[in-house]
Amino acid sequence: MAWLWSSKSNQKRKLEKKLSASTSPRKPSLLDEHDFYHDEIELLSDSRLFGPEDPKKLSEHLPSRVYGCKWQLVYSTFQHGISSSTLIRSSREHGGSSLLIIKDYMGHVFGAFASHPWCNPEPKFYGNGECFLFTLHPEYKVFKWSGKNCYCQMIENNRIIMGGGSGVFGVWLGEDQHTGSTQQI
Repeated sequence: MAWLWSSKSNQKRKLEKKLSASTSPRKPSLLDEHDFYHDEIELLSDSRLFGPEDPKKLSEHLPSRVYGCKWQLVYSTFQHGISSSTLIRSSREHGGSSLLIIKDYMGHVFGAFASHPWCNPEPKFYGNGECFLFTLHPEYKVFKWSGKNCYCQMIENNRIIMGGGSGVFGVWLGEDQHTGSTQQI
């Protein structure tokens, strides 16, 4: 099963609210470091794949440009069926960075942060070094971009590919979402 969360920014609204509070004659307030650093991932709906601590753990690894974003569920196998083409279409329609969360038949939960929407029509790698892979269950671990190549994310024949090098992919998800693989690169 797979879930795709797309970022929706509310950082500007939060900063405007904080700035307007700082000009109030009753209670002066200064911007603090926290306003420019990370907040815990805020999901706009429940997730069957995130544990209670998972959003907090992952938020520490997100790029600063998505701090304060609200994450909207744009694809779920439960709601949209099992089709990578539907996942890709949903990503294209909503834009923004995304979190792809996958649970395999053995109960392992893992995924990827994609810097760009899943919508590149050409089968070539794109994205940037903000992309990373992670495992949530049975063990939490983050795999950051190595900097050895630019193989960040790619769509090829409705297959989703994340990370790569030496002829292998970090995450490969087949069109039917019943096939796929993961490898440490």
